[in-house]
Amino acid sequence: MTKAKHDRLLAALIAKLPTEAAQWPRAGRVAWLRMMATAFDVVYGPCGGIRVEPDDAGPGDSDEGAKTSHHAPAGHRVTAQAAPRAPQRFYVDRDGFAMADGKPIAMEDLPAGTVLWDERVGIECGDAGAILWRDIGASRRSLPPGVTLRPVFDES
Repeated sequence: MTKAKHDRLLAALIAKLPTEAAQWPRAGRVAWLRMMATAFDVVYGPCGGIRVEPDDAGPGDSDEGAKTSHHAPAGHRVTAQAAPRAPQRFYVDRDGFAMADGKPIAMEDLPAGTVLWDERVGIECGDAGAILWRDIGASRRSLPPGVTLRPVFDES
């Protein structure tokens, strides 16, 4: 099991939660949820399709600051739209596993023209033969045509 990732940005946002919900206006709740969604994108990488939008004000809720031009019916709603078909980020994690948006991938999952970001450090960084693929483990085959392996910590 992987170790949970702790991040100061996420911890700071959680620390901003009020102690009593009755004292937390609707606009503040919506703003906090939006900040948290953005923070997840910053910490874990963008996943696409998550948006927080307030619906029309509920009974007795006159908080105009929470209204936006988004289309939505009543109450708060966090909407997770279908993620794009093609992953947004391909990388080799520090343990050597080929990943796309946090999930293991096979070599065949890499579309032509993709940059495969290498997060490994040391002697294995840049070694395509040492990458662990979802279906076959390590392979001495070269990367598919048009796929570039590039170190994340590259100076160029």
